[in-house]
Amino acid sequence: MIRAAEIATALQGAVLLARGRREGLRYMDTSRAGALRSFWAAAIGLPAAIPLILLRHGYFPPRIDDTETLLVEAIAYAIGWTAFPVLAHLAARIADRAALFPRLVAAYNWTSLVQLGVLLIASPLALADILPAPLDTLLELALRLALLAYLAFTIRVALDLGWAAAIGLALVEFMLGLSVFRTVITLENAWPLPPGAA
Repeated sequence: MIRAAEIATALQGAVLLARGRREGLRYMDTSRAGALRSFWAAAIGLPAAIPLILLRHGYFPPRIDDTETLLVEAIAYAIGWTAFPVLAHLAARIADRAALFPRLVAAYNWTSLVQLGVLLIASPLALADILPAPLDTLLELALRLALLAYLAFTIRVALDLGWAAAIGLALVEFMLGLSVFRTVITLENAWPLPPGAA
């Protein structure tokens, strides 16, 4: 279990990292036990993830039944929180930063909550068609680049890497997320239709 005080302090650190302040890492428990507890962020972030999933379903309606959709989404959500740490562990070992890996896991998980919050606010605004299409696209691109920079800075601070390596790992995380997104869309639309569906 994790205490509310630890969650609040870790999120404060995540916000500081978003502001480009490396001392935000000090607000997080970056021990092995703290890194494991940081996966509570996945449960905490679920209420924010559900509306984003429903928004996606509005544009890409699933062609499978509710039970199968729930299964696909649950597996994708779990993969979304674990795939990058698995690959980052390998990268940390290659870069001789294995001792700092728990620090990266804690930082990644808590900053992911901040990113979820930003997307929860920004996505409905983008889908509301308030702005002209070119400006809307530009703002979405700016948001994605800002979140990528946030992740790269977090990786750089947590693993004590140079910018090139940190940006490279951030791009890997982005491509993993994109792969999960495409796989979910494929599964929800390529599986056999339930009996009686047209």
